[in-house]
Amino acid sequence: MPSAQTIPKVGRNLELLPRAIDSAQRCEGQWVYPKRNPNYQRAVNEAGGINGQAAPNVSDIPNQQAPLFSESDYGYYDNVDYAELSGNVIINQGTQHIEADKVLLDLGSGVAAAQGKVMFTDKATGRRSAQRKANQTQINLTDKATQGGLIGVADSLNYNTETGQSTAKDVAFASVELQAHGYAKQLNRPNETQYELDEVMFSTCPPTNRKWQFDAKSIDLDTDTGRGEAYNTTFRVADVPVFYLPYFNFPIDSRRSSGFLLPSASVSSENGLEVDVPYYFNLAPNYDATLNTHIYTDRNPMLSGEFRYLTENYGEGIFNGSYLPSDREYGDEDRSSFFYDHAWSSKSIPRLSGDAKYSYVSDSDYLDDFDTLGLSDSTVNLPRRARLNYYNDYVSGELKVETFQTLDAFNGDGEALQDKDKPYSRLPQLSVNYRLPTANNFDITGVHDSAYFKKSIDDGSENEKSGTRLYNKISAVYPIESSWGYVKPKLSLQHLYTSYDEDSLADNQLSKEDGSQSVFVPQASIDAGLNFYQAGSPFGAFDETMGGYRLLSPRLKYTYSPYKDQNDIPNFNTRIASINYEQLFSDSWFLGHDRLQDLHAITPGINYRYIDATGVTRFDGSIAEQFYIDNGRVTLENEQPVFTSSSSGMVWNTSTQPYNNFWVDVSGALTNDYDLNYVTTELRYQPSDNSLFNVGFVKRQRDENTDQLPLSAFTASAIFPINNNWRVLAQGQYDYNRDKMLDSLVGVDYEDCCFGFAVYGRRYYNDLNVKDEPTQAVMAEIRLNGLGSGSSRLTRLLSDKILGFEPVQNAWKD
Repeated sequence: MPSAQTIPKVGRNLELLPRAIDSAQRCEGQWVYPKRNPNYQRAVNEAGGINGQAAPNVSDIPNQQAPLFSESDYGYYDNVDYAELSGNVIINQGTQHIEADKVLLDLGSGVAAAQGKVMFTDKATGRRSAQRKANQTQINLTDKATQGGLIGVADSLNYNTETGQSTAKDVAFASVELQAHGYAKQLNRPNETQYELDEVMFSTCPPTNRKWQFDAKSIDLDTDTGRGEAYNTTFRVADVPVFYLPYFNFPIDSRRSSGFLLPSASVSSENGLEVDVPYYFNLAPNYDATLNTHIYTDRNPMLSGEFRYLTENYGEGIFNGSYLPSDREYGDEDRSSFFYDHAWSSKSIPRLSGDAKYSYVSDSDYLDDFDTLGLSDSTVNLPRRARLNYYNDYVSGELKVETFQTLDAFNGDGEALQDKDKPYSRLPQLSVNYRLPTANNFDITGVHDSAYFKKSIDDGSENEKSGTRLYNKISAVYPIESSWGYVKPKLSLQHLYTSYDEDSLADNQLSKEDGSQSVFVPQASIDAGLNFYQAGSPFGAFDETMGGYRLLSPRLKYTYSPYKDQNDIPNFNTRIASINYEQLFSDSWFLGHDRLQDLHAITPGINYRYIDATGVTRFDGSIAEQFYIDNGRVTLENEQPVFTSSSSGMVWNTSTQPYNNFWVDVSGALTNDYDLNYVTTELRYQPSDNSLFNVGFVKRQRDENTDQLPLSAFTASAIFPINNNWRVLAQGQYDYNRDKMLDSLVGVDYEDCCFGFAVYGRRYYNDLNVKDEPTQAVMAEIRLNGLGSGSSRLTRLLSDKILGFEPVQNAWKD
């Protein structure tokens, strides 16, 4: 393979200027510009610059204004207007570079004729790129790439030094920016930014292994717009014609531009065969749109669209919407959706930001029916909200208005959701966390949360309980910290006030006085810990070359807050926290501010870590248990008391990395009777950069406090290459108690230098109702290097399902 400095033979030579790279890579080489002749810039400088001015970089001036520089073995000049150069001829003018065996120059007309082993290069014009960037607004969805040029070899080349026009015959050409190549019977260059090619072959594959190509009657390339237009085009795969296009518009660099994106196809149990044909509109530097036509065999066609925008002072956002008329699979009803997201940051007030979100679907089955692979969040409550956020060194706050569209669904017992199961709207809610500046070691912090909660009960499932809630907590901590450990005594005072609104007072037949409640609850705690440090590996079990150190950190926390009756206070959005190691050391088990817990407990715990000499944490393990001195009496909505046992049960959490490519994570909890509450185990093995194996196990018991459903399941995933081009991807979750595969995905992925292909299928249950029949889908994706996006659906899905997927995916693509 010739190097970048080697001039290949003229003609249909497929080894046009590739550079050899490591044989393990998929590509045999890459297209590069030949090195610039250093004598050109030097000659311009020695000649006194341009028009008597100091010489700039010759790449930053238009070619017509740049001086002409040539060198050769032999030369002839008639002292009038004719010159002839032969033997290793090199001509430079601005960004253009020509090499040939012989060049004839008519100095009067400015026409040059190159013959014999002609090679020409035209790189991007620096000044034009810089000027275009200067005229652009600073707001842009994506940065524009530098405009590109061409490298070519030809039998002959006619070139006008005054206008930049040129014509070449029997041309082999390459684009460095697109990493593409091709051939043309004739190439015309009418100006600096346009190329016109006749009888063209074009491909982004390596010339020695061309798996696809376009054969076109003509192709027009415009480096100023970054687009190409092909006419009467036949697309071939392995030299077999696949389809014909009378007109085709495609990119020649990485800039955004209008045109069709690559279509995709899938087969699912919900929709049958689906073909998506997206079209992208590059409307302006700061906004664009995509219109997608979805064609189904089992439904009528659907249109969906996306609109993105950026503004100078008002933030950025995205609209998504869809419409399907008279769905044959849904009783001929119209189906539609609309989603909107906006984010904003203030330029005049630092650290002030805001966002807005709106969600709508026409029916409860929409997300499941039109999310082919289950990529969308399966949520019953679609949020609609607007927020303002602010923070500084002493305060952080959020002002929020939020409501929801609640879909028809079923709870964990298989019963249909009722109005009482819907979330409360916040109209509005103000949350503030603050810290008071102090001149001593005291740390004084506070929390404020106030909101008006509204939930209408129209089905009679319960009495309406809407109203206002005010919560305040102020805490004082005097921390004593040192290398040996810490002691943090803390005193807090909490206040909770609630008041029913008029509708709730009438529905519950309460007076205004009876519908208002006020509760004060003090709280005291002491959190203390010690640090024991020792150099070396644990128990001398490892070679001393591992080095590092061990850290043993016992911890003890005492918490006391008295009981106050709160049974008549409505519960707007409070639930019980799931048990885990960090939760044992919190001040309350209630997540939310509708209850002030009575907690009298002591929590011992211990953490052990080993960090080797390279800074890798080889082992990190913690174990703790919370012991209750008094039984808890505060309940949620007149239910049984939350904590009436002697302890929470033992909780542990461990993470180990015995080898650089092997990880084991285990966490779990026991009940106070030391029966199993839950356990989760995850083993991850990465034998190479582009392969990964995960095996996991989870078993949990039903928890009445948190509404946690029982589950006993195995999880597994694998990504492994078969060779340098093919790999297998698989993921699954199996519930062995119910003998049911909850989720499974299997796919194969092919990748080479110019072409990518993936086929994968998924079978899964809708999270909103596990009693439904499973959804089954098969998706196929084709990727043409340089002419389309990657496998976004597959990568989005696997990044959520497989731990450690992103680095493996990046290694595979590289």
